[in-house]
Amino acid sequence: MTSHSIPSSSSSPPPPSFTLFRYLPPELRLQIYRHSCHPRVTTLAYLPAPQDIFRCPTRPPVLLHICRESRAEGLRIYAKCLLPDFQINDTDFYELEREGGDGGDDDYTNEAGGKSQQQYFYHHPRHDTLYLPRPAPAADPLRLGYADWARQLFISAAAGAALSGVVRRLAVDYIPAEVRRPWEVYGKMCLIRGCPMLEEAYLVVSGAGASAGSGASVDVGDLGEKGKEDQGRREVEFVDPGAGDEEIVRIMERVRESFRAELESEIGGLDAVGKDEELDPSGEFRLDLIPKTKVLST
Repeated sequence: MTSHSIPSSSSSPPPPSFTLFRYLPPELRLQIYRHSCHPRVTTLAYLPAPQDIFRCPTRPPVLLHICRESRAEGLRIYAKCLLPDFQINDTDFYELEREGGDGGDDDYTNEAGGKSQQQYFYHHPRHDTLYLPRPAPAADPLRLGYADWARQLFISAAAGAALSGVVRRLAVDYIPAEVRRPWEVYGKMCLIRGCPMLEEAYLVVSGAGASAGSGASVDVGDLGEKGKEDQGRREVEFVDPGAGDEEIVRIMERVRESFRAELESEIGGLDAVGKDEELDPSGEFRLDLIPKTKVLST
């Protein structure tokens, strides 16, 4: 009689991936794809003249790069947003797609040039936050900050108008009073008011490891000073500031005061439609700004 030993589980290491995924029912696979969509920060940065373009260094969602089935589901979930004032700039961090493409794998082309190519980024209306940073000093030597581009983004460009309809979370930078230009509060107000579906607005008060009042947040929108290679490896994340930070409380109160003053002085320049939606009977700005701290992940 020959005895057969049962191999122990320790003798066969587990496979590095779930190789039976393809055999799952289609509805279960689609559910897994949907649950893999985690909140992201989609950074849309403006580079002033002479470039006068928008850039989005945020990587496309991973769901779009797994397989054809996941990509098809991802394209259904994520809004495909055309960059405002489109211009071929840096193809390392953008996904270029051919007009009229069928959404297949060959749409991942990275070739520059050609009139048939357009530049997109992907934004999840429910999960993602659109971050519009103040231009970095290196790219904005005149220190114009939230200038004409902020006032016109969601009203003058077709791409911007389409984008405003899918943004439910928006983030802008805090600017210390000593460097803030007179028009920047109004510019940020135009960005916030330009998103009719907006549910939450965030104020990026500092970068990780810097005090909120130190002025470090002036460069929060810096997307070009550390080199393109570094940009491609790092993603922006927002975290809540430390509890009980009195400086954060003072900053938020100053920002609210500046918004109230701007509403009083510039109300004639704002569209009549929607005024009552932003102000309560006491004259307060209804959509409160939520403070956030920026960190860079690798």
